[in-house]
Amino acid sequence: MLIYLVRHGVAVDKAESDAARELTREGVLQTRSMVEKWKPYSPTIDKALMSPYQRARQTATAFRMLFPAMPIAVDKQLEPGGDPYGVLDYIEACEAHQILLISHNPLLSNLLSVMVDGTMESNRHVGNSHLICVAMDIIAPGCGEIQYTLEP
Repeated sequence: MLIYLVRHGVAVDKAESDAARELTREGVLQTRSMVEKWKPYSPTIDKALMSPYQRARQTATAFRMLFPAMPIAVDKQLEPGGDPYGVLDYIEACEAHQILLISHNPLLSNLLSVMVDGTMESNRHVGNSHLICVAMDIIAPGCGEIQYTLEP
């Protein structure tokens, strides 16, 4: 299975709530740049999920522009404080070969650490507008291998 972890672009510092924070102009441009770099990989996404937060929705829009047939569902598990082990359990139960997750930190960095190192203590970092492709033959902590990372 290939799992694509995508962090939203740079967002404004303040809004009426954390969930309402939007991407800055720079965040939009960086996200579009990263998605353009991903297009040549011609991914065949079986399932795409995004956080319900505004900046994740805006990041998903950049993917829809280049991959208009890709439906992206909202999943509350992908909120910033989500449980990486719960997301990993969801991935294991999911019958997909390629899954795209658009989310935030600390969830994505913690999830990447668990997937690759088996622990959150390794403190792997997922930067803004980054896409990290992780291959997992067995969906379990420490069984992932980073295939590539795309940056803006």
